[in-house]
Amino acid sequence: MVLIGCVSATAQHSSVVQITGMVRDSVSRDPIPYVSVSVPGTDFGVMTTEHGGFNINTREIVKSLRVSAVGYQTKVIPIRQGQTVAVIDLSPSSVSLGEVVVKKGKVKYSKKNNPAVELARKLIDRRSLNDPRRNPFYSYDKYERMMFGVNDVGNEDDKKSLLKKHPSLAQYVDTSMLTGKCVLPLSVKEKTSRELFRSSPSSHKELVTAIKSDGLDEAFDQASIKRFLDDVFREVDIAGNDVTMLTNRFVSPLSTMGISFYKYFLNDTIDIDGEKCIELSFVPFTPESFGFLGCIYVPLNDSTLFIKRVKLNVPHRINLNYVERVHIIQDFVKAPDGSRLKTHDNLEVEFRILKGTPGLFAKRDTYYSNHSFDTPDDAEIFANANEQIILPSADDKPEEYWIAARPADYGNSRSKVTKMLVNFRKSKLFFWGEKAVTALINGYIPTSTGVSKWDFGPLNTTISGNSLEGVRLRLGGMSTVGLSRHWFTRAYVAYGTRDERLKYMGRLEYSFNEKKNLDQEFPIHSIALTHKYDVDKLGQNYLYTNADNVFLALRRQKDDKMLYLRTTELKYTLETPQHFMASLAFVHNIHETSPFLSFDRADGTSCRRYYQAGFKATLRYAPHETFYQTRSYRIPINMDAPILTLTQTYMPKGFCGSDFEVNITEAAVQKRFWFSAFGYTDIILKGAKIWSRVAYPDLLIPNANLSYTIQPESFALMNAMEFMNDQYLSWDMTYWGNGVLLNRLPLIKKLKWREVFSFRGLWGSLSDKNDPLKQNDLFVFPSNALCMPMGKKPYMEIGAGLDNILTVLRVDYVWRLNYRDTPGINRSGIRIQMHFTF
Repeated sequence: MVLIGCVSATAQHSSVVQITGMVRDSVSRDPIPYVSVSVPGTDFGVMTTEHGGFNINTREIVKSLRVSAVGYQTKVIPIRQGQTVAVIDLSPSSVSLGEVVVKKGKVKYSKKNNPAVELARKLIDRRSLNDPRRNPFYSYDKYERMMFGVNDVGNEDDKKSLLKKHPSLAQYVDTSMLTGKCVLPLSVKEKTSRELFRSSPSSHKELVTAIKSDGLDEAFDQASIKRFLDDVFREVDIAGNDVTMLTNRFVSPLSTMGISFYKYFLNDTIDIDGEKCIELSFVPFTPESFGFLGCIYVPLNDSTLFIKRVKLNVPHRINLNYVERVHIIQDFVKAPDGSRLKTHDNLEVEFRILKGTPGLFAKRDTYYSNHSFDTPDDAEIFANANEQIILPSADDKPEEYWIAARPADYGNSRSKVTKMLVNFRKSKLFFWGEKAVTALINGYIPTSTGVSKWDFGPLNTTISGNSLEGVRLRLGGMSTVGLSRHWFTRAYVAYGTRDERLKYMGRLEYSFNEKKNLDQEFPIHSIALTHKYDVDKLGQNYLYTNADNVFLALRRQKDDKMLYLRTTELKYTLETPQHFMASLAFVHNIHETSPFLSFDRADGTSCRRYYQAGFKATLRYAPHETFYQTRSYRIPINMDAPILTLTQTYMPKGFCGSDFEVNITEAAVQKRFWFSAFGYTDIILKGAKIWSRVAYPDLLIPNANLSYTIQPESFALMNAMEFMNDQYLSWDMTYWGNGVLLNRLPLIKKLKWREVFSFRGLWGSLSDKNDPLKQNDLFVFPSNALCMPMGKKPYMEIGAGLDNILTVLRVDYVWRLNYRDTPGINRSGIRIQMHFTF
């Protein structure tokens, strides 16, 4: 027997119906989780939470609710507007499904002799048989529309709603047909393309024929935004073991491990497009884990077990940040050969960054048509090295093209966004507020309210400090495509209040490719001349930020391992669309002493500077790499792709006044390994060898992190210049558990913390030819650096931490495993990192 209490239906402004309720057993009074609650005659439905509650927001006309639960008879409950439904008794099912044993009103799940599990096993076994990609060729047309906006802005009758406070926004509002909530669009993106597949050799290409974008994000790099959105909102395919979405891996309900990860239930049949279908619902055993709750619909009398529809949601208690709800509906039709052809894919995600702030809404609607198994007319497209090919005219399509391309009536949402922004920007408060937010995100201030030709920045380097310079003041900037799409410049000047020296950098670059937004946008094909005079921090290399970032100013020890370096570089760089990069540079360096580091020889002689000149060649290959392009750096969107790097530096002695021969070979490889919903491991391996005799600044000095922040590819407890090597091997391994352990701990799991473990080390040595104690003509190691060759044991440190604290904070405790008796070192400590992730 089931009690449905506190169920109410109210018609809001714009005919939005809200229904909330609770499903529980009338005998035990226990909530019944994961019960199917649907609106008869429509495709709309939800499942109750693990606490038996449900919440429906829909524009559909709701006259009744259909409630079905395993072990109970399905009941259709009449709903009248404004009525609160009282107790409704449901008789126990007269048909024993075998999978349920009822004891004192509680439902005990069993996989043995469970027809739902048997159906799931058959679907898993047959998942690839209906895959249209098994054919020699397969192709289809695709229309995709993505919309982002402010969610649930309410209506003019709600005193607390955004529309009540700003009624002029009503003309721009859209409504989600799935949730029934009013949404204020801020960005709309459309794309048409042709997807082509070949089974042997396996190949997939997307030919983008048209692309369009409008909204608040138009001030940012659109190529980077596209890469980010394509990665975060990947197309869901439940036929695989994993579903990649929101930068995480979810276990597919048809995964080979699905039987151990999910509970499966058989509900009553449901009518879909006039065809009776079996409803197979599923929920993860652990609601906090990365899995789905949803339903798969299979036609009742279909012996091939064709999947007609899929509905997916995420559990309310899932360890996923900022996401309140996810709704996915996919519809399929059956081809003559039994292939499963997707016709429509609807994804809606409701976000909220902070409680009490307006929610955000993202919707991707995709329509598929013109499915074909014929050999494509443009079969030579498979010879193209790029997986995605964008036609040159893709962003120049007229509005008439889009009117004809849209398969459904979306109204004028795009023009709404454009019109809204035009009106908003007439307000000085909005205009300058938008400029300020853009400057903070980009890190640069434009010099014009229109098309800027020069931007000042980065802002986070304006003021910083270190032991050599004291307070460091810096002013810099870069040219933009507003000045030229081929010629670019960068420059800065910096001044230290302690050393009272002026530092500077100037860079002139010619791009053989015409740039759309940034000088460093992918792919690069350029030649650049750079001249720079600045401090050189030995053994400190920051990968994704500037060394003079103000947030790195707080350090765990004195930062005095610095020289001055004057360098001139002429560099040619070529990147291919396949993410292969080759560069060749001529480099001339002048290393100068500082009050902290000198160039003294064992024979008693010394010098203030030494010279070196030569060439540096780099090869880098990162297939399928995705990144977000900032003004100066490329921040990985994910690290799934392997990255291989090989670098050779050669500076002959006597060439252009070189005092030493420098011959260094370096190699690195990194890769992320996923363990489905149970997290992933990032592994970075590096090695290098010096073949010549060099001065100590050119030795292989491990990358030490002197800040209290967590920095990638660096050692948290090693001192700068602590170890001096001319050959080494290093490893950096980090496991991110995504809550695989903490999700199972009572109370702790409510905090949604995630575990993270790290292990990094370095094994190196210093040969006699580069040991100043054995070579009198080499510069001796500075006494204040406490440099030493590495012994027979590698340096190692481990860390254990909690990630996702307040959704943005990672705190690690790190231990140094050996070389613990070295003077001035930290044996352990706490390190922190701020980062945003789903």
